[in-house]
Amino acid sequence: SRSIVITGDDFKHEQCDPSLPEAVPGEETSVLGCRCSSFRQKCTNGLHTAAMHGGTASIQNARIEKCGQRGVEGKYCLHFHKLHDCPTCLFKNNVIENSHQRGIIVHSTHSSVVEGNVLYNVRGAGIYIEDGNEMYNDINHNVVICPHPFRDSVLSGCTVPGTSNHIADTKDNQSGIF
Repeated sequence: SRSIVITGDDFKHEQCDPSLPEAVPGEETSVLGCRCSSFRQKCTNGLHTAAMHGGTASIQNARIEKCGQRGVEGKYCLHFHKLHDCPTCLFKNNVIENSHQRGIIVHSTHSSVVEGNVLYNVRGAGIYIEDGNEMYNDINHNVVICPHPFRDSVLSGCTVPGTSNHIADTKDNQSGIF
């Protein structure tokens, strides 16, 4: 048995670039980097992972920290991205901590397993089912813990401004699972 720790460098704060194209019209984010918006002048960058557009992914029994890129579209801690039917896709028994812009994302992926994960101090939604078209995913026995009170005048719980989803990530709604 061994311990696996996947850690990003300390978060860096990147100045925004007003010339970057919008990923989705109206969301004021870009997949190419930190795009300036009406509510953001800097982005917070950390480690991110993604399995994208086919194939499979399995991350188990790992500790992942300092991940996510607040303000950059699609840069999350653990991310199944448009894998379609993926019964071998698995995020199991991981710990995600001290991270930004969501923890575990399931986007246009079906039949995956997200099980037994602990998310601690993840700013933004802990587990995020992105489009609502995701089917037959087993999402069981996960725990999302926010160590900050929602009424904290600085942190406002585990909310995070500057993402593309004002409902899932900001003071409008503090989501463990969205």
